[in-house]
Amino acid sequence: MVAEYVTGLKAAWDVAKALKVATDSIGDAQLKLRMAELISALADAKIEAAENAEKIAELQRTLHSKSQLRFVEGKYFKDLEEGTEVGPFCATCFDSTSKEIRLQHLPGATFGDWHCRVCDGCFR
Repeated sequence: MVAEYVTGLKAAWDVAKALKVATDSIGDAQLKLRMAELISALADAKIEAAENAEKIAELQRTLHSKSQLRFVEGKYFKDLEEGTEVGPFCATCFDSTSKEIRLQHLPGATFGDWHCRVCDGCFR
């Protein structure tokens, strides 16, 4: 969907550039002004489409990441395709920033067996 949108904008941009070249030989200032406005509007739309495509890609990566995670006893674990898992990951960091921060194992610590070095959270 986004690819078609960007492709359509690129085609419109190419047409506008070709029209600008054709109208440069015409002496009508009003036509030249309108062509310049059209090219400017298309350039803005092209930039916005690229930004939106980046946002969509980031949201898709986040959604995919969240679909792989399981929440178990206050920590996240990621299921891999081979039937194995990795983790645990910090629930605080993932819930607030969507970053998968691996917890450090500190057996026998008084504050919890798992520690996050980013947010300083402790987990059992």
